[in-house]
Amino acid sequence: MVNALDLTKLHRDGCYEFGPCLSDTDRVRLLEHFDRLDASPRIPPGYQPQYDGDGASRRLRKLRRMIWNDRSLFGPILNRMGAPDVAERIIGPGAVLILHAAFLKPAYVGTHVAPHQDQALWSRQYPRAFSMWVALTEVCPDNGGLYGYPGSHAGGVIPHQQDSNHPWHDTLTYVAPQLGAPYEFRLAPGEAVIWDRAFVHASRVNTSPHDRRGMVIVFADGGVADFQSRDSLSLAQLRALADE
Repeated sequence: MVNALDLTKLHRDGCYEFGPCLSDTDRVRLLEHFDRLDASPRIPPGYQPQYDGDGASRRLRKLRRMIWNDRSLFGPILNRMGAPDVAERIIGPGAVLILHAAFLKPAYVGTHVAPHQDQALWSRQYPRAFSMWVALTEVCPDNGGLYGYPGSHAGGVIPHQQDSNHPWHDTLTYVAPQLGAPYEFRLAPGEAVIWDRAFVHASRVNTSPHDRRGMVIVFADGGVADFQSRDSLSLAQLRALADE
């Protein structure tokens, strides 16, 4: 799959549907891990959890810094997925892992994520960064889905604005109608999509009875001058976790 990755299409569209990369065994392990955290009265603060809903309907919506909280679980899985090889193919040997998060859009209460570019929300510039978003469940419009705007990365980062209907972060709601028709990603469990740091993407409310869960891994070029990141793992460091 790594050798078949169409870099021309990725650079042209800003996104690329990578196909299957996560085994059912590893996918179930991840889902069980998130189920335990979702049911826990206290999640380790290092995960920086966010929630949807309130009272009895309160559910986890997002977790961050996952591999830095549990290397023994996530390190081998990312290696079996081939994530280091994908990063080396796209960026080169200087690629570093900088972000690892889960988006757990829960059934009935999972809120929307308004159109945005990842780079616009990061506190630092991450040259040549890309995200590898992996479906842990089916991803389709019925459960909140995932959509984006092919070619929207071409002009670089667009100024984001506050959106009273979206409390999580500034958005591109005001400019989305100018970006053309959104493309709906339809991912089977274990499939992945890759996108550029300036690719505009979003998801909808989950009103279905099924959780829509995904995991994102972000790599950047750690070889550029003055590179800084709160968290980072080189490809060598990540590959060393393959058998942890």
